[in-house]
Amino acid sequence: MGDRDALLDTACDELQHFLRISAPRTEVVTSLGLTLHQFRALVIVYSQEGCTTTDLAEQVGVHPSVATGIVQRMVQRGVFERSEDPEDRRIRRIRLTARGRELAEEVVGTARVQRREQLESLDDAQLEQIAAMLSSMIGGINGRRGRSD
Repeated sequence: MGDRDALLDTACDELQHFLRISAPRTEVVTSLGLTLHQFRALVIVYSQEGCTTTDLAEQVGVHPSVATGIVQRMVQRGVFERSEDPEDRRIRRIRLTARGRELAEEVVGTARVQRREQLESLDDAQLEQIAAMLSSMIGGINGRRGRSD
C-alpha cells in the first residue's frame, strides 16, 4: 500500500470514528418521537425539499422499500407531504408540512448547538482549516454528482 492509500485509510477511519461518536444523541432523537432513520429523513428533506423517496433511501442508507415506510409514517404524522412532480406525474416529491418545518428547525438548531460544542476545542486556525477542507470535500462530492446526473 502506498503512502497516499495509507493516508486515505487513516483519514477515512478517523472521519468514521468522529461521525460515530458525534452522531445525534439518542435521547435527543427519541425525545422528538423519532427513530434515527426518521430523524435523518427529516434533516434530508429539510435541506433538499422536493427530493424523491429514491433520493431519500440513498442518503439515509436504506433500501427504497424501507424509505417508503419512513415517508409513509412521516406523512401520517403530518410531517411530510407528497406531491406529484409537475414534469413527470409518475414521480412523487417529498416536502415538509408547516408542522414538519417547525420540527426540522428544532432538530437543526439542536444539531447546530451540538456541532458548535464539538468544534469549541479547536483554535481559530484549525477552524479555518476544517472549514476549507469540508468546503473542498463538498465541492468534490457535488462535482461527482453533477457528472453522474
